[in-house]
Amino acid sequence: MKIDIISDVACPWCYIGKKNLEAAMAQRPDMNFEIQWFPYQLHPEAPPEGYDYRASIERKYGKERIDMMFEHITNTAKAAGIDFHLDKIELGANTLNAHRLLDLAWQKGGAKGPQNDLSEALLKAYLCEGKFVGDIEVLAKVAASVGMDAAEVRDYLASDKDVKKIQAQIDFARQQGVSGVPSFSFDGMFALSGGQQPDVFLSVIDRLAEKVKADAAFCTPETCP
Repeated sequence: MKIDIISDVACPWCYIGKKNLEAAMAQRPDMNFEIQWFPYQLHPEAPPEGYDYRASIERKYGKERIDMMFEHITNTAKAAGIDFHLDKIELGANTLNAHRLLDLAWQKGGAKGPQNDLSEALLKAYLCEGKFVGDIEVLAKVAASVGMDAAEVRDYLASDKDVKKIQAQIDFARQQGVSGVPSFSFDGMFALSGGQQPDVFLSVIDRLAEKVKADAAFCTPETCP
């Protein structure tokens, strides 16, 4: 089953959704899953050098609401097995280079390459450790932690290679109606948005598996001997 995930490294619900999806997948060990990550930017206007994370969101929502939001998200993350430390984030990041890095990881072997492990490492670095994932050196170290070549990553990110490709993918997602993340697509047939609970993901996985079985029992000139 092919699962496409549109996400942003800066999105806590993307990390929660990832963990809950994996919990659902673990309940179907006999099924083969292929996951691919696609880019989205919640803050494309963010400068390359970053911005004051706390001050920015307090201006947008107000201090009291932010404290409540952080508490709710942190508690939800704990239930998914994640230890958020959003208070450690000093610099909010422009995540374009992080998305370029994720695409490079896909180029290194598709679903069997390091992309899924890299997505985990990037989300953890930003949301749990407060690392500035807009910095090339930070990204190179995170990439190295999942087996990628740090020197190659530095050279790649220092260039403008695949910048237009990633921006085009983000634009395409918006044109398709994606206005928030995470967004999950299952074999291009079923779609879910948000950091859903494992049972919601499991229901979609099972419905799609049943549909595939039903389709297999239906003859067409292309599918029957």
